[in-house]
Amino acid sequence: EVSHALDAFFLANCAVVIAALVQTSTGIGFAMIAAPLLALVSISFVPGPMLFINLFLSIVMLGDGRSHVVRREILALGPAILVGALIGAAILSRVPGDRLDVVFASLILLAVAISIFAKALPFTTRNLSICGVAVGIMGSTSGIPGAPLVIMYQNEPLEKTRPTMAMVFTFSYITSLCALAYVGLFNVQLALDGLMLLPGLLIGYGLGRWARRFMTQAVGRILMLSIASTGSVLLIVKSVFG
Repeated sequence: EVSHALDAFFLANCAVVIAALVQTSTGIGFAMIAAPLLALVSISFVPGPMLFINLFLSIVMLGDGRSHVVRREILALGPAILVGALIGAAILSRVPGDRLDVVFASLILLAVAISIFAKALPFTTRNLSICGVAVGIMGSTSGIPGAPLVIMYQNEPLEKTRPTMAMVFTFSYITSLCALAYVGLFNVQLALDGLMLLPGLLIGYGLGRWARRFMTQAVGRILMLSIASTGSVLLIVKSVFG
């Protein structure tokens, strides 16, 4: 059993390396890549431990370019994210445990569809508020707050996108973790499980900083969507056929 647990954490760290590399180099992609891969290893890794470890990456990325953060957008998104996080945690607390993997996979595929087909929206206060609620709900239920943000930020320059989204993600992760803890879906043990993924995060972050000179938003987008959709389909197959 110990050997099985070590294998699970090794595979989970490999998934985190890939996700952190894409997120660090492009500013988005960690949760959408990590969620299905971690769920394939063990459903216990999502959403709590994944959100917890990704919080560290968002804080580091925020420090890399905080001067480019657009504060007006953050102020509009923040309160809406809090509301959405509470709604999402309440929804997840009512999902039967044996249906969690299918729910996660379906939400990830929804996030993929949003990323592919959604058209960019203008940066009005109303649109940002609606986006914030969606970010909170998706963050708490699936650990993927980034999908709704794609609608707002898909055509924005990376210099702005990386730090601004890092700020949004940081706030989203904190509020989602608090909401999940409130409904009993995040605790100290799950936080420790998240910390066990730190080696993969650090390796992926280092590789991502190096890859920034080569990585384009288009390449990162293709990687994110292909890995997320494939992982989600495999998760559904695993759930249905055992």
